[in-house]
Amino acid sequence: MDWNVMAQYLPQYEKAAWLTLRLGVAGIFWAILVGLVCAVLQYEKVPVLRRIVGAYIRLSRNTPLLVQLFFLYYGLPKIGIKTNAELCGIAGLAFLGGSYMAEAFRSGLEAIEPIQTESALSLGMRRRRSLCSCSGARPR
Repeated sequence: MDWNVMAQYLPQYEKAAWLTLRLGVAGIFWAILVGLVCAVLQYEKVPVLRRIVGAYIRLSRNTPLLVQLFFLYYGLPKIGIKTNAELCGIAGLAFLGGSYMAEAFRSGLEAIEPIQTESALSLGMRRRRSLCSCSGARPR
């Protein structure tokens, strides 16, 4: 093994590791945000929005990530939307991860017994506050 070759390419590996970490953290952040919004929309049972979110979840979970990334990177410029590779990577991770997060958050919200929500509402809490009170979080 030639250690000189390893030392020569080590800075590129370091840059690639930081890029991977940055893309992963950004993708997870946006996936959590998208998943939380979609889960609340499904939990609240708004008819039109619930169907749109359901279609998004089915589409996203039934297509491979690589296909989604190809569509974002090569398909969007065909319709006039120009982005860079990093943004396409983050958007792809957020698109796929958001659908999985939405199902996880939705199942968590639906696990709350209806009596708990009814009790919170009877105590004078607003609907939004009753959603947040189960986890101990305080909305602003």
